[in-house]
Amino acid sequence: MLNAILAPIPDARAVFRGFGWYNGNMRRMVIFDFYNLLHRSYHAFPREMKTSTGIQTNAVYGFVSSVLSTLKELNPQYIVVAGETGPSFRKEQFEDYKATRKWREEYPDEAEELDKQAELVKEVISKMSIPVIEVPTYEADDVIGTVAEKFAGESVEMVIVSNDMDMLQLVNSLVKVLRPARPPFVKKKIYTKDAVVKSFGFVPVKIIDYKALRGDPSDNIPGVKGIGDKTAKKLIMEFGSLENIYNSIDTLTPPSLKKKLTEGKESAFLSKELSTIKTDAPINISLKDMEVKEFNNEEVFSVFGKYEFKSLLPKLSANKTSPKDENQIGFGF
Repeated sequence: MLNAILAPIPDARAVFRGFGWYNGNMRRMVIFDFYNLLHRSYHAFPREMKTSTGIQTNAVYGFVSSVLSTLKELNPQYIVVAGETGPSFRKEQFEDYKATRKWREEYPDEAEELDKQAELVKEVISKMSIPVIEVPTYEADDVIGTVAEKFAGESVEMVIVSNDMDMLQLVNSLVKVLRPARPPFVKKKIYTKDAVVKSFGFVPVKIIDYKALRGDPSDNIPGVKGIGDKTAKKLIMEFGSLENIYNSIDTLTPPSLKKKLTEGKESAFLSKELSTIKTDAPINISLKDMEVKEFNNEEVFSVFGKYEFKSLLPKLSANKTSPKDENQIGFGF
């Protein structure tokens, strides 16, 4: 079983116990945010990383390496990758949703490279028996939220691997977010419910109300004009929700704050809708579908050979000898 092949080293378990949430007795699911991890991998490794036949593999290598490392650290019983396809339904609600993201327009060559490698990643993880869920018009956030909701009653600890802080609204007693490291500036961090409260001052689900007020420049969610981070947090901590704020608007001081909120009411509630991760996307998957399965070693070694991931072979198995003739699996060096 993959659990045996990629059994976590004792130090890794100790690290996660140190975050205050590791439970060795509970079943665990790891959910990877596909495009978030793909983008990180693409920009973390040089574009010049190619096979001897000229296939670009920097994003593929980074993605697969991250998956293998995370599996070894967390030793899950279930694993799934959440992707997305087609324009988001949120564009119909707000035409300028994510309109500030100009990377594809400014760097079309890189965008094309990324799209090509996305298909290669899916090929590799398919050989590793890792399912990918994509639902037209729903974003990966919504797929992840739906998986978390669907299996909430199964006593499974779920770890979302993403550095998209939108995911924090999903955190609860069974759902955590693992933000991967981005050396040398960003360290790995586990967001538990307590960690979110410590960072924001309120429980995770209230991040939706916070973003409704403050907005989210990365997604071009407007929020309320003139309401910044400090004021938004203060209002949520005092009133608890966007609805309670507007129900009590006549009591707010100073008058300038009341004026901003009154004029920005429509934008606030639109922003809350845009910020809310859906938990009812039409997905059809069972826990059994997501069970960590045995690698078909011939297929896995073959696809690793195809993309010349020689350095990743030790991560596949500490006690499995790879084929003696490396040329048979595509390594000509």
